[in-house]
Amino acid sequence: MTLISTYKLIFAIARGAMRAIGGQPVLVRRISLFLTVGLLAVTGLVGGGVAASPVGAAAVAPCPGVKGLPDPALCTTHEDVFPGARTGARTGPEAAGPRLTARQADAAAEVAPAQIACEGDGVSGKRLQMLYVREPSMPDRYSQFMPVFQAWLASADDVYNDAAAEKGQSRHIRFVTKEVPGGCQIVIEPVVVPAGSLVTLASSIAAVKSLGYNLPDRKYFMLTESTAICGVAQLFTDDRPGPENYNNYYTSYGRVDATPNCFGANAFTHELGHALGAVQSTAPNSDGKGHCSDLYSTMCYGGTPTWSCPEWKSNLVPDCNHDDYFTMAPEAGSYLDTHWNIANNDFLIKGNTADPAPHPTIGLTYVITNVSTGGAIEPVGGSVASLSRLSQRARTNTPSQKWLMGYKTGLQFVNMNSRMCVDSAYEGTVPGTQTLQYGCKGSDAMRWTYLSQTDGSHSIINWKSGLALTAVAPYPAPLEQQPYTGAANQRWMFNQMADAGPVSSATYSLTGVGNRENAEVLNGSLTSGASVTHAAPSGAKSQQWTLRRQGAPGIWKLVNVNSGMCLNVLASPVSVPPTTPPRVVQSVCGGKLARDMWMLRRVADGTYIIVNTYDQLVLNMTTGALSGLNQQVLAADQDSQLWALKPL
Repeated sequence: MTLISTYKLIFAIARGAMRAIGGQPVLVRRISLFLTVGLLAVTGLVGGGVAASPVGAAAVAPCPGVKGLPDPALCTTHEDVFPGARTGARTGPEAAGPRLTARQADAAAEVAPAQIACEGDGVSGKRLQMLYVREPSMPDRYSQFMPVFQAWLASADDVYNDAAAEKGQSRHIRFVTKEVPGGCQIVIEPVVVPAGSLVTLASSIAAVKSLGYNLPDRKYFMLTESTAICGVAQLFTDDRPGPENYNNYYTSYGRVDATPNCFGANAFTHELGHALGAVQSTAPNSDGKGHCSDLYSTMCYGGTPTWSCPEWKSNLVPDCNHDDYFTMAPEAGSYLDTHWNIANNDFLIKGNTADPAPHPTIGLTYVITNVSTGGAIEPVGGSVASLSRLSQRARTNTPSQKWLMGYKTGLQFVNMNSRMCVDSAYEGTVPGTQTLQYGCKGSDAMRWTYLSQTDGSHSIINWKSGLALTAVAPYPAPLEQQPYTGAANQRWMFNQMADAGPVSSATYSLTGVGNRENAEVLNGSLTSGASVTHAAPSGAKSQQWTLRRQGAPGIWKLVNVNSGMCLNVLASPVSVPPTTPPRVVQSVCGGKLARDMWMLRRVADGTYIIVNTYDQLVLNMTTGALSGLNQQVLAADQDSQLWALKPL
């Protein structure tokens, strides 16, 4: 018997005694440790009998230079600030909005995501305990937030379970849950702490600890009404691979504040990754600050990215290359075979068979139909105009009814015809707010989450309003947002549409994802060397490009329909990154100086990074009116480098 297992056995006994006599958790931990060490000293396991882990002897404590068990000091990751996060401002529904009806209140109280695992009694053993925390002066939006909280947490569960399903297994977050009529609901306890308690992570931990949230078999996670930070969580510096790893059994705390462009599923998933033990500084792609650099990945951001995983879906994949912190099948002798792999954390429910629940997936395209009416979501009249209202009518599978699941720190719905995003009209947050399409940007009003239902449908809930997308009347009546009830007119089927990918001899417009303008030959020139620029879609042949497959797989020439010439690069760079971005022109295909072969690197359905095979730089949209396109070093988080191929 090891020190850890003996301590845990005695702790369980002591904990039962604590509950019987009303004792304090810290006292029980100290008594347990004292008894454990005494017992092991008698049996000869202390002082040479404890075996070292496969990667060496265990550290005395998880932070260098700090001693003392069972209350070791914690290594806290630096506060995470996601792109566009605005500390000091508060996002979400209005606390003083209309009161919920009895039906709406009951629905919010009993909302249960279909994919949440019901394990045991919902409380025994290691669990993630969710807390909704506010100070007395802060708004109380517990009821308004309940449906969106449940949806966010279920989305995080999908992240880990989807990754496990790729290898025929399952991983679910071991939440504290309770049974409700629809299944199991994640328990989110409302907590009020004294004024000033939410200034820092440390002060918030002290506040909730004083209220009894300090059990040793819990990881506590706070969703707060503060706006002081974006997200932060505690991470033990311990890369040992076995169950003795500190991240596997010690209490830790995490927190996400109601900060715009932060408060949501993405931040929670990221901070949970820290709490589970990612990313250790010894990992191959670690940045030394609890993150990794091979984007995209749930735990990778900042630093100098390598862009080994540019697909949007990788934003919600733990460890896209399976080499830093999460894998279901580590290769013998690899880093994750000999170091901490969070897929083995006991705060995840492990299964040997896959049980993925179908749900909207980043990077895929769907026609979204209402359960009540059968109508498909589309802009009224199939419009491509900004601020067009959305409605639902008979399904036809036309481009205006197709929605790409996009991603900007959260799920966005991108219309495949207009390339605009579904938006809560004018950032409205009150019941009855309509939806419209608008140019995609990083706004909470453009972020949506899904709440899975048992019939395979999903309710669609806005991050900012906390309200559910609702079909209220026949076409062309605009869709509205209303308090969640789970009624049929709030449930939507996501019907996936096949992506044909690039097709040789097919003709497309090359539309910039950022500004929605088309690549075109300047003034429709027929001259070799003419600049390729950009303009609003016009239908002109100078904006049309035919793909010609080349010998090597995935290599193409892009031939302008008007001139018959190829997309080319005028000059090669003399430095990387280039001091002068190479200009993009048209030229005779296959000429002596031709640099006219391109690789289409997929990031989502119909959406690509276009890489020149000669200089390995990417096609870049410029900002000035009629300015020529150029090339840049790959940075997949820049919309200027992303192109939609729209079939003509």
